[in-house]
Amino acid sequence: MASQQIRHEGVVTSVGNGIVQVRIVQASACAACAAAKLCQSSETKEKIVEVRCNSKPYEIGQRVVLVGSLRQGLKATWLAYALPLLFVVATVAACSVLGANDALAAASALVALSVYYILIYMLRGRFEAKFGFEME
Repeated sequence: MASQQIRHEGVVTSVGNGIVQVRIVQASACAACAAAKLCQSSETKEKIVEVRCNSKPYEIGQRVVLVGSLRQGLKATWLAYALPLLFVVATVAACSVLGANDALAAASALVALSVYYILIYMLRGRFEAKFGFEME
């Protein structure tokens, strides 16, 4: 289903060892607005995405379409933003219940957040297998 997919058009910038690097332009929702040039609030970012690909040969400069599932995008958002926020709130709440002062609660929340992101970094190999784009 097309509605269950995330699609980005891009240009191949590098090919080698079964990995193709694709440059995509990620635009905010208002970047496509007709008045975007006037209001200065639209924003676009250029990103390089690595895609594992062993089947079809690609050439530098070739235009491609990257496709990912909406479900993967939602899981990635949950792991990157929602779950860490819950950890911070839970840590501060636990510290407050235990009678810690605000400075200790804040420091504990930062430590918990740091441990969470270090763990995510250490498990990045597992996440690479689950999250990624395919070329269409």
